[in-house]
Amino acid sequence: MADYKYIRQSGTIVPDTADLLGEVEAEWKSAFGQDLQVTPDTPQGVMIAAETAARAEVAKNNAALANQINPNLAGGVFLDAICALLGLERATATRSLIRDVTITGQPSTPIPAGIRARTDGGDLFESVGGVVLDSGGVATVDFQSVEFGPISAVVGSLVNVVDSVLGWETVNNTTAAIPGVLEQSDESLRELRRRTLARQGISTVEAQISDLSAIDNVRSLQFRENIAPTTEIIDGITMVAHSVWACVDGGLDAEIANSLLQNKTNGAAWNGSVVVPVVEPFSGQTYDVQFERPASVAILVRVSVRQGSSLVDPQLAVRDAVMSYVNGLIPDERGFVVGVDVSPFEIAGAISYFLPGMFVSKVEVALAPGGVYQTTELAVALDEIATTESSSITVIEL
Repeated sequence: MADYKYIRQSGTIVPDTADLLGEVEAEWKSAFGQDLQVTPDTPQGVMIAAETAARAEVAKNNAALANQINPNLAGGVFLDAICALLGLERATATRSLIRDVTITGQPSTPIPAGIRARTDGGDLFESVGGVVLDSGGVATVDFQSVEFGPISAVVGSLVNVVDSVLGWETVNNTTAAIPGVLEQSDESLRELRRRTLARQGISTVEAQISDLSAIDNVRSLQFRENIAPTTEIIDGITMVAHSVWACVDGGLDAEIANSLLQNKTNGAAWNGSVVVPVVEPFSGQTYDVQFERPASVAILVRVSVRQGSSLVDPQLAVRDAVMSYVNGLIPDERGFVVGVDVSPFEIAGAISYFLPGMFVSKVEVALAPGGVYQTTELAVALDEIATTESSSITVIEL
């Protein structure tokens, strides 16, 4: 390997600014004499400092660019290109959706698409289609959030009419919003890539997990294999002889079933309450592929904090920090996923990550509704997934 100044066998090296300053000072003295004064209070000292800063920025920029070929450090379009080699694409942002919102007003009033309403929390939603109020002055239409991402709207919160439409009087949602998602972050995409490295293989556990993880909207999963010739209970899951078991959060049933059929060990059986008939294209044989969906475990979170040097509102900021952790928005942390216990310690760490000026005194978790709060980990079974929402988070200011 060529001996470049800042590239070594061990990787890219960013030079120390003090070393760069010494190099620039030496160059000036070589050009103008060794007795040249280079202290910061001299004109030449100011120019030397500027040249040093410029070189340091160039070195940092080049190091950052060179590191984009490293899948574990790449980001943005560079990471997208690396993931494309595995057939992966970054998940795009989606809007939250509220189905069958009730609107009322004068009978036979046409209501155009795009009319807006606001929740009690201040979030804007707009209708996705036009409707005409019936003879009783009532109609239902789906609404989507104006902003992308997990915009929440609990039942009965979308009640404020924003746009003036002659004949439209009230709006109300009888179902909660289906949360949207933000564009997949670099951290999440890097984790997805690591989980799908064996996608080109088949039969092995890693290959099966990789292919399942690459299915659109699959957020997390657990996988187990029973190699014994008898029915066994493995990590609390009953599995028939020579079989595999997958518990998948997200993704379409048909795509999950196809993945399990294509990638499992030949002759192995499946387990699970979800049964999807799949036709094997080469033989024409129909297989009843089985897998599991995780049962939701509602969690309450109670956080005791002191304001410290932070200037933000603890009631809002702490809830947002906890929900960011839950949704896996912290680098190298997946948040609430299938079969993983709920850790108060990790939640406290997430709050400190987003709010470094906030002092976290205690974090407690409990089962909803009415569970006993505890500071120790809350157990989640392999076929379960913890869930929570902002309204289930209590913030106590000390």
